[in-house]
Amino acid sequence: MLGLFYFGRYYMADELVYANYQVEALQKDLQASLEQLEMATTSITNAEREADVLRHANALLRESERHRQDEIASLQADLAFYRRLGGANGSQAALAVHHMELQATRSPRVFLLAFTLTQNLRWASGISGQVLITVDGIQNDVARQLDDQRLLAETADPLKFNFKYFQQFEHLITLPDGFSADRLTIRLTSRGLRTDVERSTRWEDMFIQKESSEVSGLTDNPDDED
Repeated sequence: MLGLFYFGRYYMADELVYANYQVEALQKDLQASLEQLEMATTSITNAEREADVLRHANALLRESERHRQDEIASLQADLAFYRRLGGANGSQAALAVHHMELQATRSPRVFLLAFTLTQNLRWASGISGQVLITVDGIQNDVARQLDDQRLLAETADPLKFNFKYFQQFEHLITLPDGFSADRLTIRLTSRGLRTDVERSTRWEDMFIQKESSEVSGLTDNPDDED
């Protein structure tokens, strides 16, 4: 009986030592895992910071590129304007609609229409006449054309031009409910012209953020260019 007691005592002591050894080994493994996790977390954090820096740098580059493109577009528009005035583009037309654009307002039916009329400097004389504006579109699944009286409801008198070199216009135009605009046309009539001058542009292409015809030197309809 006494031998069994001593045997059990030494056996339990060995088991306890072994258990302590296992605990220490597990603690070391846990500590190593925690250190690896901390290193991985630090690496991920650094990678995220680097990604944020790269995204910010790319955003700055894109913004800078947009500004440069805007500057180039503005210079190209100015160049086209002065080339038109001086007749450097080979045009012999006395009068032309140089630029057309639209701006949205707080009302979904009201838009600010801006356009510029130019005259070739070779003519070197004043010119006057009337501006006629029409908008073609769809209303209630039926094709419809709106004229000045409907579009310029806020303007009592018809639009007229009178200038020697160029003249700019800005006017609000109002579309009726349910009308989907497709194309805007400006027609110029004058006693000094053999035929009317007309320029027609797709509605969606006239908004400032989408303007491209004057900037790139391209137009919707080459036949409408002077």
